[in-house]
Amino acid sequence: GALLRDSAALVDQVYSCGWLGLPMLHGALEAAAEEASARAAAALAEVERANAAKAAAEGEAAVDACAVLWAMCQVDVASTLRAAVHKVTADKGRSPEARLARARALHVLGEVLKSTTAPPPRETLTLAVGVGE
Repeated sequence: GALLRDSAALVDQVYSCGWLGLPMLHGALEAAAEEASARAAAALAEVERANAAKAAAEGEAAVDACAVLWAMCQVDVASTLRAAVHKVTADKGRSPEARLARARALHVLGEVLKSTTAPPPRETLTLAVGVGE
């Protein structure tokens, strides 16, 4: 709005000056173009900041979801192991000596699993998120 009014006033001034006003018109148009370019660059920077914030929030949500899934897996494994140990050690179809041998084997297996180290946890989780898919 204001730029158009200013440009129209400038054009009127140029016509009143004849050809001598052409450099003035050129300079004014260049200044207007630079101002518009600066506003467009500022708007683009704001959009990029918003996209970066959105991507960070999506990444945090994905990490939270992974943590929840990991906790669910831990509960599932613990429950399954508890049931398996009970079945193996309470099997009435086997002798008490066989059940004791099974219990000892499970104890050895548990010690091996406890002594095994997992890779260190990662501080960040990088996910490829498709935009617009």
